[in-house]
Amino acid sequence: MSDYSRVVLTGAEHERLNVLASRRLNVGCGDWPLAYWQNLDAAPSQWPDLVIQATVPPLPFEDESLDEIYAGHFLEHLSEHEAQAFLSECRRCLTDGGKLGIVVPDTREVMTRWLAGSIDCAQYGVVSWCSIADLDDVCRLFLYSTVQASPHKWSYDLGTLGRLLERSGFTVTAEIDRYRDERLGSGQWFQCGWDAVKA
Repeated sequence: MSDYSRVVLTGAEHERLNVLASRRLNVGCGDWPLAYWQNLDAAPSQWPDLVIQATVPPLPFEDESLDEIYAGHFLEHLSEHEAQAFLSECRRCLTDGGKLGIVVPDTREVMTRWLAGSIDCAQYGVVSWCSIADLDDVCRLFLYSTVQASPHKWSYDLGTLGRLLERSGFTVTAEIDRYRDERLGSGQWFQCGWDAVKA
């Protein structure tokens, strides 16, 4: 069960964020919609009144109609070509100077720990912990992610993700804190991301 209601505010801040919500989009939210955002996912949601059901790309929004787009653990589910098309759609829908945040599994960090023989575990879902000591586990969880209905089609690290964003017409502005960013479902060592703006 999502803790969506835990972050809902009241009063003036609630009103201010409600106004912003129509101009902010969270893509690939699954069962973890963000409060004060429009949330979008291809799969039916346990929160049907909070989640737009649509498969992207394309994004079902007008040109320059959004100020911010966030996609956490979504881009890796697209092929290289689909990812480029998705980022083109983000650029189309964002206003000039609009903000884009992308978080993906950090393949470099995952493989570095695996090659080092690390005894690290990775959290999958709310209560599942999986070892990454064996390459089969790394493939199941990260490289192909066969543990979920939508497998991974591409892998990234900060370098390749940054280059993709820049090739797509964005200026990278800051690394997303993999542990503390408020948009994350949970802080984890195995993720990385960038905030960027439409150039």
